[in-house]
This record gives sequence, structure tokens and C-alpha cells, in this order.
Amino acid sequence: MEYMPTKDGAFHPWYKNFCDRIIADPARYGVLPADLADLTAIYTEWLTDYPAHITAQSTARAAAEKKDDTRDESESVARRLVKLIQAWKNMTDAKRQELGITVLDTTRTPLSEQIVLTEPPPILEAKCTGAKTVRLDWYPTQAPGESEALPQGIDGVNIWVAEGGIPSDESQWRFLAMDTNSPYVHNVANDVTVTLAYKAQWFDKRKRMGPFCNPVVVAVTA
Repeated sequence: MEYMPTKDGAFHPWYKNFCDRIIADPARYGVLPADLADLTAIYTEWLTDYPAHITAQSTARAAAEKKDDTRDESESVARRLVKLIQAWKNMTDAKRQELGITVLDTTRTPLSEQIVLTEPPPILEAKCTGAKTVRLDWYPTQAPGESEALPQGIDGVNIWVAEGGIPSDESQWRFLAMDTNSPYVHNVANDVTVTLAYKAQWFDKRKRMGPFCNPVVVAVTA
């Protein structure tokens, strides 16, 4: 088992105790004068360098915090000025480029008809939240930390439902709802517990449909 602490915070008190005891009574521990001299020299350096390191860390943290505060205030002032500059009647794109701010795009780019077909299907989650009630949450397929906003050109989802679980015959799916704001709440008219399957697909601003997501299944209590 390693007796010497690896981290400075624990090493310092261990090392101080070790050195102080030996320096106070080297004969007690069988330490010769030459070895005592080596220990005393490096211990003296440690007693200077370690506190200096702690002070430098504290100073660096304080400097970093002050820098962050100044950065936040700098961004706030700059953003306020950019709003004024962008709205100035004599502002030009050349001047915007000089300042490194957004050059306004006044040309509308038509959305491709392929967007709804190439966009990954939505993720759909179904949960029975009470008797005869299913909550359907849907959102874009995304990497962790990405926005959950609708993809460009997408207006919402079509939701389909099938009774008895995922059907083997596609004709057993029936259209349930067109939703533009997750979640969607499905009120089920059931007298006994039933199993329902759901699937969803994007639709774009022209109501063109995309591919379906993987179906989800939920048991709905009466």
C-alpha cells in the first residue's frame, strides 16, 4: 500500500510532519547528517513553492471570474449596440462586414421539396397518464445538447394509431391527429384496458408527408 499521498493537498501535511519530526530529532530515526542536509534543503524549497502555488491558483481563479464577468458585460453592451447599428437607416452591408456583424439576408430561399423526405423521422414517446388517457411526446431526432425546435421547413407531425399493438397489415393503422405542438393528448374511449400502437411522421409547410418513425406501444387503462 502506498504510504505517500499523491495529491498536493494531502501530501503537504504528511510531508511537513515527516520532515519536522526528522529535523527535530534525526538520531531517533537513524538519519545521518548528509541525508538530513538533503532533506532540510528540499523541505525549505517546498515550504516556499507550495504556498506560492496555492496563492497563484487563488489569484488565477479570481482573475478568471473577473474575466468572465467582464466578458458577459462586454457581450451585453456589444449586442445592444449591434441592434442599434442594424436598425440605423444609413447602415450598409459593407459596414456590417467591417464590424464583423450579421449581414442581413433579404433573399428568401425556397425550401426544398426533399426536406420532409430526408429529415430523420420524429422520436415518439407514449405514456398512459391516467384512465383513458395517453400522452404522446414527439421531438426531432438529435444528438445530446441539440435544440428540440422543429427542423427547418417542418410544421408538425401526423399521428396514427392501431388497436391491439403493432399491426401486421398497414391498412389497420388509422389517422389520429395532425399536431404542431408537442405533447398531444389522446383521450381513448375504452371500457377495459387496451393496447394501442402509435406512429408519427413529419409534415412540411405544404402538408407533404415524411417517413414514419418506429411505432411505440402502450397499455391504456379504463
